[in-house]
Amino acid sequence: MAPSVSSSYNTLLRGVASKLLTEAGYGLHHLHHASSSDIRDIVHHLLVVRPPPDDSVDTSEEELYSQIDSLLHLELTQRKTIVDAYNLPPVMSSSSPDARGFEQIALWKGDITTLKATAIVNAANSALLGCFQPSHKCIDNVIHSMAGPRLRAACHDIMSRQAKEEAVGNAQITPGFALPASYVLHTVGPQLRHGSQPTASEREQLQSCYTKSLDLLLKKVGQTEEHVSVALPCISTGLFAFPSDVAVPLAVDGVLEWLAEHQEQTRGWRVIFNTFLKRDYDLYKDYIESKCPGNMTLPPAPVSSALQSALRTVQDADYLLVAAGAGMSAAAGLDYTSEAVMKKFHPGIRKILPSFRTMYNSIGYTKWDEALMWGYLFKQISMVRFDWVRHRTVPTYDYLKTIFNSFESRNPGSAFIETSNADGMFEQEGFDTKTIYIMQGDYGRIQCSKPCSEDSVWSSRPFMEKALKSFNPETYRIEDPAGIPKCPKCGGKMFLLLRVDDTFLQSALEEGRAVYNKWLAGVLNR
Repeated sequence: MAPSVSSSYNTLLRGVASKLLTEAGYGLHHLHHASSSDIRDIVHHLLVVRPPPDDSVDTSEEELYSQIDSLLHLELTQRKTIVDAYNLPPVMSSSSPDARGFEQIALWKGDITTLKATAIVNAANSALLGCFQPSHKCIDNVIHSMAGPRLRAACHDIMSRQAKEEAVGNAQITPGFALPASYVLHTVGPQLRHGSQPTASEREQLQSCYTKSLDLLLKKVGQTEEHVSVALPCISTGLFAFPSDVAVPLAVDGVLEWLAEHQEQTRGWRVIFNTFLKRDYDLYKDYIESKCPGNMTLPPAPVSSALQSALRTVQDADYLLVAAGAGMSAAAGLDYTSEAVMKKFHPGIRKILPSFRTMYNSIGYTKWDEALMWGYLFKQISMVRFDWVRHRTVPTYDYLKTIFNSFESRNPGSAFIETSNADGMFEQEGFDTKTIYIMQGDYGRIQCSKPCSEDSVWSSRPFMEKALKSFNPETYRIEDPAGIPKCPKCGGKMFLLLRVDDTFLQSALEEGRAVYNKWLAGVLNR
């Protein structure tokens, strides 16, 4: 972003984050030093779990919506991957005598929220309010996140009027709000048990999702010669477990039959089969090729233009600054917003702390005594700070190390890391600590809570090892009072070196910041 745009964006972002955090009952102290990417993650999380207003939107709600609209608009204008859906090449040329509807359909692999289209289709659930799980990567979640909270409010209005769940195979329409698409068509696909085959009724329901969506859009835009484009995703083939190899023929055949039935009304239409995964693209490609006359061949699944652009940028750079936030750890398997990750690391915690659905719920939590607090915190850091390599699920940092080392081997001192993560993953994964600036604290260190002096900071490992000797996994408590950390200098309470309030010892990070600033100044002055 240009400096002026970046300043406006950061002001908006922090304003939205402050309102959402205050509304949810969280403090604001950690916003002062958090990176923009971390604050954006917080905003995403709070918007995903935020329910729609119960009744009409009041002044404060409208003010929040307007701020989020502006935020999303700035993000949209900076995205370089917006694709004009109507300009996507059709499967066959309109001049072909055997086109039979194939001149109106296109196959495209990419993010559906980047399409500038008349409408995109959302594979919704029967409540029609979006997904309330921040860690879910479902299309419902992605579309609601990019459209903004007005979309959930619009869906809530629909559901309030009809006073019942949306039927499987039916569709509803709303504006696209902050999306580049003008409308969103919400349809509910059939949900199967994993591994089961769909019944005849479920096959009809899936095909109905596509045709009812097209019916609704036709009713909305009317008969027109103007360009109309609609993107159809893979409905029900994700969490709803409909087999992709069965779904693809149903989708393609259903759309072709619908276009044939509405030929006069839809001459200016382009229908895009949108896939996100390569395997789904290949299924569509193979089936469409088998249906087309002659020996027509579609191109293979393209590599994302955004990835290609990022690769060229990195390859052409002289220096590398890795700016890592919560998303980096999540990509390696430590997702603080995931219920599954919480269950993996702390399977019994909700019996003791029912509100701890995710690791995120522990941040800023104060309603516990020291024995329980240190039991949870030390159990947590024993895994994520001191033993992560054994628990990781994806070699994310190995990939990053390859890029990092390529810069260092070419020009020693040309790469540096700035991270807001306190989990010490870079150190655990073998990165040189002299090239790492930790901004927000470190689970590997512990400080006096007062603090009694500027240098009242120690390694947390000895305190952790002593405490865990009396850790009770059934109660999550440190049962030996001697295991509760006390400041070696003043005997007072202690806490991990984390920027949670004004007692945080910033002095403990000053050496790292000085090294980083020196490196950055050297790069900028060359």
